[in-house]
Amino acid sequence: MLTSAKGDKFWTAGLLRRIYVLRVLGYAIGSIPVLSLLHVQHAPALLFFGVLAICLIWPHLAYLRVRTVTDDALRRERWNLLFDSAFGGWLTAAVHFEPVATVVILLMFALDNMAVGGWPVFVAGVGASAAGLIAGAATFGIAATPLDLRIAPVWLPIIFIYPLLFAKTTHDMSVRLLDRSRRLRELSECDSLTGLANRSAVSARLQALLNDPARHGQSLYVVFLDLDTFKTVNDALGHSVGDQLLIEVAGRLRACVRPGDVLGRYGGDEFIIVAPGGRDDSRIDLPDAVLAAIAKPAHVGGNELVVSASVGVSVFPADGGNVETLISCADMAMYAAKNRGRNCWDRFRPEMRENADAKLILSARLRKAIEADALRVHYQPQVDMRNGQVLGVEALVRWHDETYGDVSPADFVSIAEASGFVAILGEWVLHEACRQSALWRHMGLAPVRISVNLSPLQLQRTDIVETFQTILQETGVDPTKLELEVTETALMKHPEIAAHRLHEFRRAGISIAIDDFGMGYSSLSQLRALPVDRIKIDRAFVQGIGETDTGAIVKAIVTLAQTLGLSVIAEGVETLAQQEFLLSLGCVEAQGFRFSQPRDAESITRVLADGGPLPRPSLATLGENAIS
Repeated sequence: MLTSAKGDKFWTAGLLRRIYVLRVLGYAIGSIPVLSLLHVQHAPALLFFGVLAICLIWPHLAYLRVRTVTDDALRRERWNLLFDSAFGGWLTAAVHFEPVATVVILLMFALDNMAVGGWPVFVAGVGASAAGLIAGAATFGIAATPLDLRIAPVWLPIIFIYPLLFAKTTHDMSVRLLDRSRRLRELSECDSLTGLANRSAVSARLQALLNDPARHGQSLYVVFLDLDTFKTVNDALGHSVGDQLLIEVAGRLRACVRPGDVLGRYGGDEFIIVAPGGRDDSRIDLPDAVLAAIAKPAHVGGNELVVSASVGVSVFPADGGNVETLISCADMAMYAAKNRGRNCWDRFRPEMRENADAKLILSARLRKAIEADALRVHYQPQVDMRNGQVLGVEALVRWHDETYGDVSPADFVSIAEASGFVAILGEWVLHEACRQSALWRHMGLAPVRISVNLSPLQLQRTDIVETFQTILQETGVDPTKLELEVTETALMKHPEIAAHRLHEFRRAGISIAIDDFGMGYSSLSQLRALPVDRIKIDRAFVQGIGETDTGAIVKAIVTLAQTLGLSVIAEGVETLAQQEFLLSLGCVEAQGFRFSQPRDAESITRVLADGGPLPRPSLATLGENAIS
């Protein structure tokens, strides 16, 4: 069904055609007794043929006035009806107020006005008829003609046929309006793609279940699910395949619900099930059934797709007593399941809301802190373990909030990513680090490499390289002194996009390091294809050296770096044993509390200005095997 402006025009055109047919028949049938009266009354030929011409021509002319201007058609049609009424009044005077003619003509046009335009047009039509009567009386006089029994039978066709035609037309339009209203209501409550209930319909039906007195004391389950890999399907195979997958998922969910359950598409790749349960009827098996149904391979558009879902469950009355609370709780539980690793379900717990509220507050305060320049950048030295020389620094953002105190970067960086302003945060950190580097250069300090972390979301931005180049140009920092640290996991999410973006950075003279190496799942072939300058050994592998393991993983990483011709640096070095072990492997660069904790700008400036070596090993330097 058409529901757009095009559909409205289509409906209006149908109404105008029916009015046209009714007007043609009315004038044609009514002209017979009117012309008969004029003939009996010996009316002038000019009047006789003038009335005949109007009855034959006017209905077509009226239709032509409205047919080609659909946007303004109904307003013009009201003017046509007013002309009908005025002509009817004038015609009544022309037949000298013959009783049957007067009643039939005025009543016929009054009914038309009421049916098409309601009371406003009816009242205006009465005025137009009065004006026509006055004009006719001024032309033909006000002499009244008694009932003419010879002409009266001629009125019978219009007295009986026209009301029937009018009733039939009105009935047809009423049926079409009711059907249109019904279908519009269905569309307003139905998802056009899957045929499931939409968000507003689900909310309304959930509210009805909550208000049902017959369900007093009975539980009600809200199951909220989100497809885990749907965006990947859309990006890789196109939205048409994605739509077909949603239809397939909707069909599988229908098979999971019982009669009386409410199943709907909440939006995008999110679905919701409202499952009433009795006092002793638990529906806790429903999430497992949903996960099992979705996990089956789907053949869509010639592709075999395997998708999973994350599912959250809330229960009335334990988790909430209104629609918004129950859906919100199920949504939070769904995100908890997604954070647990996806393809699983979780039940809402009160601490989830506390965490969500805290994150929301923290997100707002973080945005204000960025805008107020209330964040600070600390710098951790990256040193040559053979002689303690500072080769570079890693820029690490720090935030001290008046209410929450020192907030861990692991907490507020993830909040920035979830809130959508991690790019603003990353650009601020880069600008601040480059500004500090420019100050060191003006102080005459030897230039050192600055390492800045690049988030996965930043890496997806098409303008990220241009933005970073602009910051370097504004601060006057040499691009070769900037190193971007990208986590191995970030590189594996969208490897083609990541590789393209990193090549752009390399062409701009910026070096690339893989942060937290060994924690992801990159292959050797993927690593060789990436424009990487350095590998950074994750602290998790360094901390176990000399205590719980033999450092086999660290050995493998260093050997891999040597094979690929890459520099290597270890992070999280805290003990002399770890330092000496890394040196024995040929890894000479490191950072960690063994050398220095992250320092504020003033403190790190003193370290660079003093030029004094940071802690060195007690053993002789093993420089021949070292790689830098």
